[in-house]
Amino acid sequence: MTKNPRALALLSLLMFPASTALAAAGAAQGPVPRWPALLTGGLMLALGLGLARAWKDRSMLSRSARVQRFAGYIVASVGVFFFAFSATSAPPLYSSAQKLPWLSELSRAEQLSRERDQIMMVDFTADWCGACHELEAEVFNHPRIKPRLERDFVLVKVDFDAALETQARLLQRFEVSGLPRVAFVDVRGALITGASFEGKLSPEQFEERMILAEQGAQSAESTFSKTMRDGGLLGALLLMFVAGFLSSLTPCVYPLIPITVSIFGARAATSRWQAFLLSVVYVLGIAITYSLLGVMAASFGTVFGGAMQSPVVKVGLALLFVVLGLSSLGVIAVRLPGDMQTRLSDVGGAGYLGALLMGLVAGIIAAPCVGPIVAGVLVYVAEQQDIFLGWLMLFVFALGLGVIFVVLGTFSGLIARVPSSGGWMDGVKALFAVVFFGMALFYLRYLFPDLGEDAQQIWLALANLLA
Repeated sequence: MTKNPRALALLSLLMFPASTALAAAGAAQGPVPRWPALLTGGLMLALGLGLARAWKDRSMLSRSARVQRFAGYIVASVGVFFFAFSATSAPPLYSSAQKLPWLSELSRAEQLSRERDQIMMVDFTADWCGACHELEAEVFNHPRIKPRLERDFVLVKVDFDAALETQARLLQRFEVSGLPRVAFVDVRGALITGASFEGKLSPEQFEERMILAEQGAQSAESTFSKTMRDGGLLGALLLMFVAGFLSSLTPCVYPLIPITVSIFGARAATSRWQAFLLSVVYVLGIAITYSLLGVMAASFGTVFGGAMQSPVVKVGLALLFVVLGLSSLGVIAVRLPGDMQTRLSDVGGAGYLGALLMGLVAGIIAAPCVGPIVAGVLVYVAEQQDIFLGWLMLFVFALGLGVIFVVLGTFSGLIARVPSSGGWMDGVKALFAVVFFGMALFYLRYLFPDLGEDAQQIWLALANLLA
């Protein structure tokens, strides 16, 4: 593996100056905690935004202050990358665990499955599939799962690229449409569809799949149901709601709130209840538009899930996030054609129907600011490949975007007290921008594996220092 000294030196300098020395101090025994790495990523994000003075207009900054802003954005972006990496990747100790006894020949594995009367687990993988490697490191090598796999299952790895070229029937037999793909097969060679899965699961979810495989179950709960029971969904939805609310504070949405509330009639309503209903109908229109986008993105991910793991696609996504970040900072202008924006602005009017129609097109009109944020969420939804989850996440995002409309529409007297537009809006846009830049680094780690390796070493060093 070729090292890039400049990139590695910059990463180590930004994330933790003494990382190499600390990592050499010795590896921690037992599971490595996440909180030191998560805390460090969060602190770097806050430090970077403070260093950049993101709330100040660029024209008011001196040349040295602009250089300082650039450096601050880099620090904050690396902080986002490190936070996302440590939140989703396997702890270093798991990654360095001894490998499982994988077989490479399917015919030999089938023979052992019959002789031992054990279920066969087929793991389809590829060198370019980063999620496949993460699944093995984080789940298969989990201290609670690894002994069960070694004892109760016959394990075989199949190279997806080789099978695609010479054994297309094999992919059809095991219903492989994308990676990661894990298929459980009984001793007769029949696929246990309820236990087999595509995508990444948590260790707890994978344990349930093993139980289903051992029971020979032919049905399983949806990914959404398992995510809900796992408890991680609530945090994701809360994040979506907060992102939606912050989006309403951007310059493309916030200054138009009083005007919009007046147009669909909330300020002229005969009662507070009517004003509330008008505002809710307007927000419902926004939610319908965005939730449909979520459904389409998840459907795209379901059909082309395998392509989402391609290194070309990963690099493309990284570039997309860079563009979205530049758009959030106003470096790249993303605007609808003038004629289309005028026509969309004319849609709607007073009353419930007018409020609904205005809500349906509101998200499109706000595209210059909200569009990059929605696009970033849609990329995540497409990777999850869960249609209901995609609908729900974008629906909750729209509710967050619309909460200020409901409050100001219901209590129209508060509109006079709304703070005027100012530099603080630039701070909101800068926050989204560095999140996009950090996610670009997150995807680029598939092209530059040293980023992930060094991040794990720093993670381990932080655990040794703080835990």
